[in-house]
Amino acid sequence: MFYKVFIDPRSTINYSSYYIQGLYDVLGKGNVRFPSRYFSDLKEIFVLIGKETTQRIIIDYRDQSDVIEDALRWATIYAKIYVDAGTRQHPLSNKLLNIPPSFAIKIWNPGELLFHLCNNFIKAKILKHSGDDNIHLRPKRWVRNYLSLLKRQTLRQYATRIQLPKNNYVFLVSTLWPGQDNTNGERYHYMSACRQIPEINFEGGFFIRKQIWKTIPIPDSIPRELLYYKYLSNKTYTENLKKSLFVFNTPAVHNCHGWKLGEFLSMGKAIISTPLKNELPVPLEHGMHVYFVEKEQDIKESVALLLKDKKLRHNLERNAKMYYDDYASPAKVIERIIQHQ
Repeated sequence: MFYKVFIDPRSTINYSSYYIQGLYDVLGKGNVRFPSRYFSDLKEIFVLIGKETTQRIIIDYRDQSDVIEDALRWATIYAKIYVDAGTRQHPLSNKLLNIPPSFAIKIWNPGELLFHLCNNFIKAKILKHSGDDNIHLRPKRWVRNYLSLLKRQTLRQYATRIQLPKNNYVFLVSTLWPGQDNTNGERYHYMSACRQIPEINFEGGFFIRKQIWKTIPIPDSIPRELLYYKYLSNKTYTENLKKSLFVFNTPAVHNCHGWKLGEFLSMGKAIISTPLKNELPVPLEHGMHVYFVEKEQDIKESVALLLKDKKLRHNLERNAKMYYDDYASPAKVIERIIQHQ
């Protein structure tokens, strides 16, 4: 099957980079273009058109579990990360294809990125979107999204394994989000559990975005020694995760999987996770791909268990990586979308 793929130049590039890499891997760079003429009747979202088979494919990478109505009506296939029972109730849910979590990756060198930034800025008429409801289409944010890819890691860098240090190093840095008490709380429980075990060399805390917390008091429940005010580069962040004995996942804003889950699977990490709120095309199994926990006490017990049980840890690492390779890599996601009928 021969494909010429056309992508909406308005696409939010840090969210769509994962799928662009998949298209490059499966169909070749030369078959992927960014024309504007096919998408004028749609709100911005990641869109593909396979020219020879004329499949109209939407990839909905937003954190929300609802659908974009005009995009769903237009699409032949509506591939979506965040699907729950409510999403399945839509009258056109037969078009839905649930896909695994993704994350932003570096897909171009600086010259290529500048070329696509300038071309797509013009094609997408970004200057006309200054007051757009979608903040990702506003000029400053749109350019910043492109430039952010220069600081991300390539897929190869994520997937490259390293030798773990022998000092039981555990790492977690997460943004502290206002109003996300459950997410912040679960991460704090995990950090506390790690800090309470003398054998664990824990590094981490909550990153504070100063522009967000300028007028909002930081919760007293978060110890001040766990606050990060200095930006941590994606390179350092990724390297520290790779060195970590195990990692922690919990649903984030809008109950989304978040980028962390995709990153952890690609690295083949032993993952402790609270239950997911959205579907996955193939479920992650407790004790095989992930170690699921529900209560604060469960988190403490899982940290102690994975610290001591090397066999369980290695099984989780191996199966997480196999899950990624079989279902969640960019190429596998694109292959499944193309083959979906």
